[in-house]
Amino acid sequence: MISPMGKNAAALIESIDELPPLPSVAARVMNMADDDRTSALDLAQVLSTDQALTAKLIRISNSAYYGFARRVSTVREAVLVLGFKQVRQMAVGASVMNAFKGSKLSDGFDLDLFWGHSIAVAVAAETLAKKTRVAKPEDAFTAGILHDIGRLVLRQVMPVEFANAVGMARAGQMSLHAAEALTTGYSHDALGKALGERWKFPGHLVDAISGHHSTLLTPENSGLSGVIATANRLVLHYNLYCGYEVEAAVKPLPPDLQATEEACGGIDHVLERAFSFIEGATGTPERWYAAAS
Repeated sequence: MISPMGKNAAALIESIDELPPLPSVAARVMNMADDDRTSALDLAQVLSTDQALTAKLIRISNSAYYGFARRVSTVREAVLVLGFKQVRQMAVGASVMNAFKGSKLSDGFDLDLFWGHSIAVAVAAETLAKKTRVAKPEDAFTAGILHDIGRLVLRQVMPVEFANAVGMARAGQMSLHAAEALTTGYSHDALGKALGERWKFPGHLVDAISGHHSTLLTPENSGLSGVIATANRLVLHYNLYCGYEVEAAVKPLPPDLQATEEACGGIDHVLERAFSFIEGATGTPERWYAAAS
């Protein structure tokens, strides 16, 4: 797997000893997805082995993201009230967020904004998948959270070069996607694909991570990959970038994105749901984009 500058992303991933493994509970939950013998009780039992994750799932279940009148007090209740698929996607998202908490690096890259962008894409993708029926909504949500995960790898293994890229992006010189390829020789989508393969993600999730910057992919012609690429374009159009802010006017929506935004209920609705998920997953309100306030 070759990055734009000719460097092998898979080789870099394999050479890194300090990369976090996919949390064991998340790995088990993902493997349960296609097993018809798995029951809601089985899922609840697996999730309950991780106390920190259990607390997060209960917070999310009781958050405005779902808006249920009744209070959920156990993971088993969450599975029964929300359903197997919803709880599975919550578990994977919260687990991966926890795996890459990261250190407080002074590189201008904001993890709150990183997860804000990722979860906004996840929310938009989930809704788009429901509307178009070209992909499973729970897969779209999971792929949305994971689509930029390669960027956290770059930040960890090439901190100086990555900080230079962030500086260029924040100055408005070019997108972070272009800047990171220039300063590091790698692109985060290629690294995300390699990490997904290392973590043994299903192939359709790996493909969606790999192709999320393609402007040629649409839900109609590419299924899940097209859903993620389109949701990413919508969120980026509103200057909700991944890990940094740039003051820029919002341009009129292209016709194809107008239909996408309408299908998602409007960008404000997407951001409201994304904020609710983040607050539930973290337990505290996090910093949000200036453009969204």
